[in-house]
Amino acid sequence: MMTTRHANKTEAMAIPTIPNEVIAEILSRLPVKSLGQFRCVSKPWLSLLSDPHFIKMHLKQRLSHKLFMSFMFWFKIQSLDYEALISGDDDEKSAVKNLQLPVAMGSLRGVRILGSCNGLLCLGIGDNDIIMWNPCIGEYKRLQEPTGLGSYGFGYDCCNDDYKLVKVIPRNGSDEICVDVFSLKTNSWRRVCYGGHSFDLVDDLGTLLNGSVYWQAKREDTKETKFIIVSFDLVKEKFRELPKPDSEFAEGPLLGVLGESLCACRSLFGKNVEVWAMKEEGAKVSWIKFATVSLEMEPEYIREYSVPLCFAKNGEAIMLKGGLQLDAYNLKENGYRRIYISPIGHCEFDGTLYVESLVSPNAYDGAHSQSPRIGENAQEKVESSKVKHFIVGEV
Repeated sequence: MMTTRHANKTEAMAIPTIPNEVIAEILSRLPVKSLGQFRCVSKPWLSLLSDPHFIKMHLKQRLSHKLFMSFMFWFKIQSLDYEALISGDDDEKSAVKNLQLPVAMGSLRGVRILGSCNGLLCLGIGDNDIIMWNPCIGEYKRLQEPTGLGSYGFGYDCCNDDYKLVKVIPRNGSDEICVDVFSLKTNSWRRVCYGGHSFDLVDDLGTLLNGSVYWQAKREDTKETKFIIVSFDLVKEKFRELPKPDSEFAEGPLLGVLGESLCACRSLFGKNVEVWAMKEEGAKVSWIKFATVSLEMEPEYIREYSVPLCFAKNGEAIMLKGGLQLDAYNLKENGYRRIYISPIGHCEFDGTLYVESLVSPNAYDGAHSQSPRIGENAQEKVESSKVKHFIVGEV
């Protein structure tokens, strides 16, 4: 009798079951490292954390928490939390982490950044190898690169739920442009050729924005060389030619992204850097100059190679300057402050924005065995430096 009463009392005090939708919503707001620990809680949680719908749900929450991935050629790869450095919430040691490539390399000098999208980094390794790598979960996929020179772009095709790497082949006098397209979904390359275009790309690497990749290009007319901007739509797989900001933009404006706008930067009269933003209204494209940053105290190579990366949460513009430093610009007050500088003297680095996600490069083929679990050996804390997550590599 006592046993029955005790059992009834226990049932009455039992914690009500939390709906699966609520659990998913809560977990989608957590960082990847925490989710890695929760995979062992139960089989239903493991299934949830591996579900493609949940992975997209989690990615949507993390897109506003970008990092800077820095490749310091010859030496190291670092992930830099620039938001933490700007806000002062973290010290240098906790804001910067060292990472390790998942493949053996004698030197990082042979590593090229081909693109970054939704937590996947696309890297050229050596002469003709490419990997798609998610450093946060430690998974990667190796693919063979088509031989020959070309300009690259990497991004997500939202209509076909596919990640694509494109390689635009130089024309070499031909009247058509050919593009090698790698589909992660089909795990294959295919070549598409386009007639009616007479431009050659100037940039080796494209700038990704809203499903299109942008490059600078030049067109050889009968009397002069004309510089334009070219985009490639990853869904429609079509080129589009766009005007540059104004007639004074000859070869050399560096493309980047601020907010939801494509930006072009150029050094002006050896003192200032102009930042222009592209505006689209239907098929019409126009440019507006929204900032002139005074850099007369900086050396010329810093002014000439200033690239806008993104807006920080406080409204400051993050820019990579001269391959040596990251600065945060207050565009209203025309002032800036340094948040990261190459820790090894004049050792240059290249970098790209990166977001921590659960997106796997092996999701389409079900192969998740090339690397450790989430959180295992994916990254380690660094000894020095400042930065929101920016991946860096040194030369």
